[in-house]
Amino acid sequence: MSISTASGTHRWLRRTVVAATTLGIAVTAVGCSGGGEKKETASPSPTVSKSADPQAEAKKAVEQTYRNYWDAQTKAFEKVDVRDTGLEKYSFDQAYSKVLADVANMKIKGSAMRGAPQIKPEVTAVSLDESPKKATITDCVDVSKWTLVDAKTGKELELPKNRLTRFVVSASARTVGDEWKIVELTRQDRAC
Repeated sequence: MSISTASGTHRWLRRTVVAATTLGIAVTAVGCSGGGEKKETASPSPTVSKSADPQAEAKKAVEQTYRNYWDAQTKAFEKVDVRDTGLEKYSFDQAYSKVLADVANMKIKGSAMRGAPQIKPEVTAVSLDESPKKATITDCVDVSKWTLVDAKTGKELELPKNRLTRFVVSASARTVGDEWKIVELTRQDRAC
């Protein structure tokens, strides 16, 4: 390559970079300027006002994630399959793995669940200063109308009479990216 060609290539490259940079600045300036008439557009999601309580909003989001987790788990236990339940959207880590293991165990035993548990969650703590953000949930779970059945016949399987049908559950949630996920559930052997 001759010096004149190298020099010409260098000049061409420099002009291209300058032109691209100028174009980028111009596009940014136009996009940021408020000039012209204002057009009303619909916001894709509600905006958070400065007076909004971030703790209250986080508690609401955590509670909804927890409820969605139980809905997904209930579907998985009913069809003895986690696919198309949304479980991966609402759980992670131990909470997700536990449901996978329970579903595998139910498949092996030929059982399924019918009905649904009743839950009454309360988000008892939220820590927004950590990364990831964390939350704690306490719940009273009522499984009296959630029955274990034979997956083929639908016949109810007998469970111990002295088992707790209402018990306390402690759960932990954390953010994965920007989304809250249930990461751990612990059933306590005490009635509620």
